[in-house]
Amino acid sequence: MGAAWEEAYSADRPDGELAMNAYLGMPEPVPTGIGKLDQLLGGGMTRGVTVVGGGPGAGKTVTACMAAAMMATRGQRVVYASYETAWEVVQLRCASAWSCLAESREAGVKGFSWSDVASGRERASRPQYDGLSRDQLSRYLVGNAVDDVARALTMWDEGPGRNLAVLTSDNSVSDLCELCQQVCREDGRPPVLVVDYVQIAPTGAKKQQDDYERVTEVMGTLRTHAYSPMGGNVLALSSLRKLSAQDRKEGPSLDWFRGSGHVGYDAEQAVILTVDHVKDENGQMVPSLAANGATEGRMTIVKNRTSASGTSVATLLYGWCSYIA
Repeated sequence: MGAAWEEAYSADRPDGELAMNAYLGMPEPVPTGIGKLDQLLGGGMTRGVTVVGGGPGAGKTVTACMAAAMMATRGQRVVYASYETAWEVVQLRCASAWSCLAESREAGVKGFSWSDVASGRERASRPQYDGLSRDQLSRYLVGNAVDDVARALTMWDEGPGRNLAVLTSDNSVSDLCELCQQVCREDGRPPVLVVDYVQIAPTGAKKQQDDYERVTEVMGTLRTHAYSPMGGNVLALSSLRKLSAQDRKEGPSLDWFRGSGHVGYDAEQAVILTVDHVKDENGQMVPSLAANGATEGRMTIVKNRTSASGTSVATLLYGWCSYIA
């Protein structure tokens, strides 16, 4: 075997690796814990970047928070980078999703709505909190286990919440990837990185970039990280291009990501969330609601390199408690 061939043969092959090693060492998919999503993904997130796309209000952040809560509950470390939603809201949405799980209910946790907590309705309904400052209220709740929500949040903080790091500062994707790899070096296993969402994530580049270039660099950096030896799975949220009536008639496709960087190209798996609409009494198209108030929609796999794409399943979006069924 000549030197040139040997160099080509070994160029990108990990040291000592052969095809048999790839078969034996192929990582198992990482389940998100959302049954219908994992069903579409063929068991969970495969190595690489899994993209969840959708328009405003389609349930992207609900999906991400639910997945983060489920993975953290299983003991999986999760780094959640939020560029649009405040730290406390992400935490409340994740904790709310966790409180709705059957396992949490069995442990004595009472489910709560994150939106009621965030709006202050929960505290306002309890007259014993009147006149207490935030510090006084914190001490009161710790010393008096009278609040179901406070008990649930304490159990979250001391349990699954310790596996979730929520970052809301302007971290570049390169910084996020380096942080995840540092965690892997110290912990021995990579955390799942959630990016909410790629269209507003900074690259850290000093040169001026237009939106297409920036999103392309974001996706390329995430993809490189996911395939690196100490990289981990990435769950990235993405907006969609402006859709026409014909687009909606034909249904979700990978083309819906077109024009927004290499989102579709660099994704290993891509899912699109849509909300069903019906005409109201004035003839206006409005979101379709189920009898229990949940928004009716669909989840469609538009790219999956391990199985057929195009499959769609119906969903119910419980946005007030960050839950998809």
